[in-house]
Amino acid sequence: MLYIGKAKSLRIRVKSYFQPPVKLLPKTAALVAQIASIEHIEVYSEIEALLLESKLIKKFKPPFNVVAKDDRLPYYIHITVEKFPKPIINHEPQGAIAGPFLSGFITKKILRQLRRIVPFCTATRKVSRGCLYSHLGLCHPCPNDPQTQPLAYRKNISRLKRLLTGQFPAVKRSLVRHMHEAVKAEDFETAARIRDNLRHMDWILVQPVQPEEYLVNPNLVADKQQEAITALQEILQLKTPLSRIEMFDVANLSGAAATAAMTVAIDGEIDSKNYRHFTIKTKSTPDDVAMLQEVLTRRLQRQDWTKPDLIVLDGGKSQLSIVNWPIPTVGLAKREEIITLPTTEGFKEIKLDRRHPGLQLLQRLRDEAHRFSRRLHHKHRQLL
Repeated sequence: MLYIGKAKSLRIRVKSYFQPPVKLLPKTAALVAQIASIEHIEVYSEIEALLLESKLIKKFKPPFNVVAKDDRLPYYIHITVEKFPKPIINHEPQGAIAGPFLSGFITKKILRQLRRIVPFCTATRKVSRGCLYSHLGLCHPCPNDPQTQPLAYRKNISRLKRLLTGQFPAVKRSLVRHMHEAVKAEDFETAARIRDNLRHMDWILVQPVQPEEYLVNPNLVADKQQEAITALQEILQLKTPLSRIEMFDVANLSGAAATAAMTVAIDGEIDSKNYRHFTIKTKSTPDDVAMLQEVLTRRLQRQDWTKPDLIVLDGGKSQLSIVNWPIPTVGLAKREEIITLPTTEGFKEIKLDRRHPGLQLLQRLRDEAHRFSRRLHHKHRQLL
């Protein structure tokens, strides 16, 4: 094995190596001259890609990874041994929790992302009151608070260690358990904070997977995409094969600058090439249902777009009242993540376990629709 690296676009990354020799740096030219084959493992998120890359480099020690850019030493993440431990980054492999990483920027990026799931302190000196990070919820419980117990703080450090070794499901279960305990104790502030931590974990890791699972099954992503489609088809009792799913969401400010978005998944894979924006034309007052009706009417009139096998609306019974087409259509209500579908006997509600692969696929599509619709909405607002 010569080299291990991650890429958001495999096509662009591989293409960059096969340039005329005069355009390649000496080390890259030496690497290309020895290439016999290329293999890849697809993962769900950038964080998982970074941790898997680190684990593979540590295991195989490929020669073109060992000598990093400018011959600098690789970076490692350690946890200090003190009353209130904290993560530090250095070049020492002995005793490291995670690494090697060939970029200090990447190493800091990983810790920044994980800090929003398991807050920790990075203060280099003792201060008399909580710093900005504690007010932002990135340092909790704050070591500078006299009421903070070291054990409570160290639980987050323990979770951080597990995240850095890829144990995302175990950390998620721990946080969910802690949140439920807070609710039972009527400590709603703590429960809300943990809920936000879990939402950030869901955002960066749609389906948490340990790095080793990708080594056992390099086709894990494709297998899970098929699992999601099959599970969704069974739950919704669809009679025809499920391939193309379209999700619709509306964004507006009291009816002004209203926009909508269509996001798409094909065979369980998010397909951003088929996303579409809509500018609402018929309504200038807040009426999400009427706006959705306009968007769906315009979309279904497009004969040059591939017909969807399933339409998903952001909402519930009110949004589904507009359905007058033969394509299977469901609503997804965000608060309780309840799937609602119209039947000949009225509306049927389905509440799935949050780990259900079909629900996770719909959640990801819905979150993408929120993001995409608001992008155009903000552009319109700037013109008001």
